[in-house]
Amino acid sequence: MQDIDPMVMKDMAKLKNVSEADELLNGIKGASKEEEIKNEYQSIKEVDELKRMVEKQSYLLHALWILLKEKGATEEEFDRTLNEAVLLGKRTDYKHAVACPNCGKALQSLENKPFTFKCYYCGVEILNNPYKKFDGLDPYRTSYSNEVEEPEPYISDDEADEKEIQDAASIISKSFEPYDVTKDLNFDEET
Repeated sequence: MQDIDPMVMKDMAKLKNVSEADELLNGIKGASKEEEIKNEYQSIKEVDELKRMVEKQSYLLHALWILLKEKGATEEEFDRTLNEAVLLGKRTDYKHAVACPNCGKALQSLENKPFTFKCYYCGVEILNNPYKKFDGLDPYRTSYSNEVEEPEPYISDDEADEKEIQDAASIISKSFEPYDVTKDLNFDEET
């Protein structure tokens, strides 16, 4: 890619849309040079737009945190939920498909309307919570596949004995009736 004349770039930065760039490029010869300038202009505008969007989101999130603090949320709660959000964001074992509530067919996402899905079969259009896919997932569990469960943490022999005694005491404390084998085998009913 050739370097673009700084004066042309300065003029391009003042433009508001691609059609104005086309008018500016009418004076420049060579199709490849024209394409380079258009691409460079488009990239600069896209980056600027993304910067503005990120800045707006940053202000919005800060305002939401201030609002939560005013409603009684603590730093510890925020840290815990932030950690959960990060862990859930790394998860991939949730369902992606969204079914139409009307006909049950798969819904299609609309690119021009964020979080909006439309059924091309019956015409239903719904707004879907983007975090619904994480509902019911434990953020601290790394997988829901048929893997072997992680072992319980180590406890000493004394603690294990104490737990066993407590479990036995809770079972015995219930009404205990010895098992009568004769009822099970129906000895009384023989003829």
